[in-house]
Amino acid sequence: MGKMVFYKIEQDLKKCLEVGDYTGDLVSLVSEQEFKQMIKKGIVDENIAPKYKNAKCCKASVRRDSISGVMSVISKDKKMERTNFGFIFKKNSILFINAEEKVASWINKMYKDKFHGSFNVARFLYDFLETVIDKDLRYVEELSDRAIKMESAVVKGILDSFNERMGLFRKELIVFYRYYTQLVDIGQELQENENSFFDEESIALFEKFTTRAEKLREEIRLLMDISGEVRDAYRGKLDAKQNKNMNMLTIITTLCMPLTITCAWYGMNFNSMPEFDWKYGYLAFFGLNICLLLLGFLFLKKKKIM
Repeated sequence: MGKMVFYKIEQDLKKCLEVGDYTGDLVSLVSEQEFKQMIKKGIVDENIAPKYKNAKCCKASVRRDSISGVMSVISKDKKMERTNFGFIFKKNSILFINAEEKVASWINKMYKDKFHGSFNVARFLYDFLETVIDKDLRYVEELSDRAIKMESAVVKGILDSFNERMGLFRKELIVFYRYYTQLVDIGQELQENENSFFDEESIALFEKFTTRAEKLREEIRLLMDISGEVRDAYRGKLDAKQNKNMNMLTIITTLCMPLTITCAWYGMNFNSMPEFDWKYGYLAFFGLNICLLLLGFLFLKKKKIM
């Protein structure tokens, strides 16, 4: 966007490029460069300017005459790309800094899906926050499906690359758990209404947003617990597989032990051992070892070890 964009909040949400002498509730979208110019001209106090550029969290700071904050919205996919922007809320206006196109798209969606008419800037902020997390529950359901698929793979014994996949999955859950915790904090800051910006109806709306963010956080916490159980099941499956391999090696060792003894016995090569000169000595030695293997096999079978 080359110019500042405004939205007048009246009976309708009216987009415009100039506000003239308008004194009602107003939403402004500015670029980083435009915001710096506003600070230079003294339109915005530099002390309340939000540090959004390299932010990796969402937070709000309440002051006597404003609420300034940072949003770092995470994309709902495995890339988890962040959209960072700042905002400054005053009693009759809200200023969004950076990410103009993304913010504009959320505002357009909000207007299409949530606009009820005759609202003020507080109602606008609530609807905007709700729009930001509008599709998050669907994404949480996708995360749940991924957890179920990993659990199913473990049950079926498909263990290839499990640690790598589970590691990435848990990292994703941790990132979103922190994200929703930060949104809960913002909602609670708005609910507390320290600077008396909001009426009772607006506070109730922010409480509703906070509750929704808390539910999303709890869903993520539940998935973290489930992923821990799946990881434990994987370890159990891996241990069972290793135990089975060790059991097989023990059986083979047990069966071969008599053969080891006979081989050691006849490997001594004493001259007085008559079997060396016997015509059928080799066959007898071979037959003896076969008998020992069969006896060992039958013994283990009887004891239900095999």
